[in-house]
Amino acid sequence: MTNSQDGGHEATAAKRRIDADPTVSASTELAVWREKRYVALGSSFASGPGIAPRVPGSPRLAGRSQRNYPHLVATAAGLSLTDVTSSGATCEHLLRSRQYGQPPQIRSVSAGTDLVTVTIGGNDIGLTPYLLARRLPRPLGLLPPIAKFGDASAAFRRLANVENEIVEVLEAVAAHAPHAHILLVNYLSVLGPEAATDTAVDRHYRHLAESLAAHTESAATRTGAELIDARTPSLGHPPGSPDAWTIDFYVPLPRRTYPGSPCHPTAAGMAAVADLITTRLRTLTPRR
Repeated sequence: MTNSQDGGHEATAAKRRIDADPTVSASTELAVWREKRYVALGSSFASGPGIAPRVPGSPRLAGRSQRNYPHLVATAAGLSLTDVTSSGATCEHLLRSRQYGQPPQIRSVSAGTDLVTVTIGGNDIGLTPYLLARRLPRPLGLLPPIAKFGDASAAFRRLANVENEIVEVLEAVAAHAPHAHILLVNYLSVLGPEAATDTAVDRHYRHLAESLAAHTESAATRTGAELIDARTPSLGHPPGSPDAWTIDFYVPLPRRTYPGSPCHPTAAGMAAVADLITTRLRTLTPRR
């Protein structure tokens, strides 16, 4: 079932009711969440680009997977899900700006919402765009439209504002959904623990990712949202490891399948984040 949003536009959020698999019944702790309303907000590390299948009716560029962590959480807990996550989303897209024909994501949050997850901030500083731009073959990486994303100093400067931008998002969510539990989910790491073989690009990415994680945690503290720390355990599941949670850069080849988009979560990573969230939900009670 789909909703209409913003002046008759067909909802691409795919508000849909997802019942738990009857062969794997929800635990007693999760049963209290059945039928409750869940809205997922965020960027590609929540939407799951490159992880098939795509949510029917959603914009292709949004990269919204039926196996992203919002869908997995909703299935496990029997939640009624509205998933408006979208690749490339910034705090501005959550609050005020349209993206790929979709209204600002905050419009899906209402007084009847019981649970909201948020993964945001990466595109505001250019975290993954930086890594992608610097991983591209050199001739491509030097093209002006791409080279600007590979400017580490510009990304470092954007760190100064990202915490306040995330705070603004969380405050808006709380105002729209005063009874909702708000879970702020940080970003999986595309690199493992620091290593002697790290390049300058690796070191810059780590600094950006670690700084974003610190600002994300601070934003949660300032607003009363709860942090779900996915980054720390992801360091033990880097690209190339068994059950990797993310995949590093690659050049897609025709007729080949991949576990996710370059420098993004894999299906295993999405499942791991969903496990972290459902583990927390077992100790929480809906407020309505």
